[in-house]
Amino acid sequence: MFAIAFLTRGGSDLGFPQWPGIEEYFSSNRQIKKGLVDILHLNYILLSIVAGMIIRNLFGIPGWAREGVKSSRIFIKLGVILLGSLYSINDVALLGGGALIIVSFFVLFTLIFTMWLGKRAGMDPASAAVLSAGTAVCGISAIVATAPAVRAKTTDVVYSIATILSFGLASLFIFPAVGTLADLSSHQFGVWSGTGILSSGQVLAVCLAFEPGTAANPSLSLKTGEIYNLVRVIFLPFVVLALAVFTSRSAQLPEDDININDGLWNKFPLFVLGFLIMVLITSFGVLGQTLPASQELILIRKLYSWFFAIGLTGLGMQISFSELRKAGGKPLLVGSAAALLKAVLALIVVLLLIPKQP
Repeated sequence: MFAIAFLTRGGSDLGFPQWPGIEEYFSSNRQIKKGLVDILHLNYILLSIVAGMIIRNLFGIPGWAREGVKSSRIFIKLGVILLGSLYSINDVALLGGGALIIVSFFVLFTLIFTMWLGKRAGMDPASAAVLSAGTAVCGISAIVATAPAVRAKTTDVVYSIATILSFGLASLFIFPAVGTLADLSSHQFGVWSGTGILSSGQVLAVCLAFEPGTAANPSLSLKTGEIYNLVRVIFLPFVVLALAVFTSRSAQLPEDDININDGLWNKFPLFVLGFLIMVLITSFGVLGQTLPASQELILIRKLYSWFFAIGLTGLGMQISFSELRKAGGKPLLVGSAAALLKAVLALIVVLLLIPKQP
């Protein structure tokens, strides 16, 4: 994963300026830059994901490397924790207040709509529940967390994950292009992606694709999008609990099967606490001044950029076209309809209510 990130991102940060990276090659070619970079935003993040997908689907992942590929989520979570160095307490309060209102509405709306549409389509309540968690909260993580609580079948989980990945794969390329055509600012794009995209990893990918930023001038779309995404992730334990109660009543399961305290604690995303601790450390000046950024902060920003590049490469290595083909029938129709409606409504809200600058 590191080798692919080095190939696409280049080695300047690591003392190898002689290799600028594939992204730099694309940017230096006028014809390629006009189509692939300016409109599709094909930078090192998307290139890393695509390279990972090519390796997975053309050559396969050897047995000795599979556990390493699974570690990609660790790199992404470490990157999110270090991303807290971009914020002050005031930033979190300012962005988080608006995020709480907008995200609350979209989580509730998407849950209700997906469950309703699933019922109309004749889906099993447990199957509709895991799919609604995936579309409303944070994609695959929400599906995996919800499945045991609602007693979903393995096939329900597989179909839901395949549906989320299929829509998410399209989002990686469609969101940056639509954001450019709609003339969204970096802040507006962050709000849209943090609200409208299904999976946390995909939010990171499209925000960095739309505006990669630098260590000296970090990505504003990522800064905004990640706050909205983290607010959405915090809803996970409460959504799991609500769906567990709902499905237990629908299936007439014993009430004592649901342990509220255990469910909430086990499902709480602890890396969010790491993010908030980093915000506090930065706010109190432990890492030096923020404007201009101290050398310590510059180093941290370079580090989380590499963590994201490595982690998202691993994300690409976990996208199997054969697995995506398992998405079909009712889950694909219901999930795609819910995800598309969520994305369109979020874009409308951004265009009507969100200013260009925070």
